Amino acid sequence: MSAVLTRVERRALRRAVTLLDLNGARFAASAIVGSLGLASAVGLSAVAAWMIARAAEATEVAALGVAPVAVRLFGISRSVLRYCERLLSHDTALRGMSSLRTRLYEILAAARTDTVAGLRRGDVLARVGADVDAVGDLVVRSLLPIAVAAVLGTATSLGLALVYPPAGAILAVCLLLSGVAGPLVTIRSARAAELARQEQATDLSAAVVNLLNDADELRVSGRMPRTMSDLAGLETHLAATRDRAARPAALAAVIDTTAMGLAVLGNLLVGTQAVADGRLAPVWLAVIALVPLSAFEASAALGPASVQLVTSAGAAVRIMALLDDAAASAARVPAPRPLPAASASG
Repeated sequence: MSAVLTRVERRALRRAVTLLDLNGARFAASAIVGSLGLASAVGLSAVAAWMIARAAEATEVAALGVAPVAVRLFGISRSVLRYCERLLSHDTALRGMSSLRTRLYEILAAARTDTVAGLRRGDVLARVGADVDAVGDLVVRSLLPIAVAAVLGTATSLGLALVYPPAGAILAVCLLLSGVAGPLVTIRSARAAELARQEQATDLSAAVVNLLNDADELRVSGRMPRTMSDLAGLETHLAATRDRAARPAALAAVIDTTAMGLAVLGNLLVGTQAVADGRLAPVWLAVIALVPLSAFEASAALGPASVQLVTSAGAAVRIMALLDDAAASAARVPAPRPLPAASASG
């Protein structure tokens, strides 16, 4: 998905992620735990489908084996693993945001006074606040869902192929349709809307800071009602832009739901024919038909992940521009000259 970003956005995003100083082991652990959590959901669907179909054939509870225990295990482990994944991923992201903010403050502190004073306070507030948060959200809302979806999609397709190869192939194709085609289509339209939203959010932050600083003067001069009206107009435009930015993610959700329906329908068609020909046991027909319903849970997050990628890229461009300007200003600060040595009096 990063291929649809501009070269400037990709370079700025790589630099920002480097400044996050992410712990690779923590991120890998988050991806593994998140994949295991969604794998528990897939396993729950598979075992429950098999148990229901088997219960329709068997007359004794003992014929179900350990399936009821497995259902309880997958049901509990799904929630526990999901909670552990949230702890690991958010801890990694928050540590990275703290590192990025520290680096940003250090460079601004070393910059020339006139360079820092020439920046709008609202703009600086937006960059060290919301923009840093947006770069940190890249870990939790974009990189992690992509990694989990890739691992889970591959594992589920291979597992279903062991039951019936055509069913695994159909699931893999539909997962690719949802996980690749959907985000690629929506991310292009998301960029324009999201970048406009970020620019308006910066203007709104600057307007609020100016209003707070100049409230007394505006009230005395009688310009306070007009200023409040302009501020309300900025908020209205920002809300409308946020709605437009949410539409690409909605389109990705439609593509994901369509792909899931195609996977279920396709597996039903090939599975029914295989059962009729005696190549597949009737019990496994329920498994290959119901597993896609949970397998697409990971791909459903890729639409919002692609929008977050655009959001983080725009924030990274603004943060890197601020860092470059401040670093260049700090390099132009003349080094203090040593005081001349006092001459010895004779």
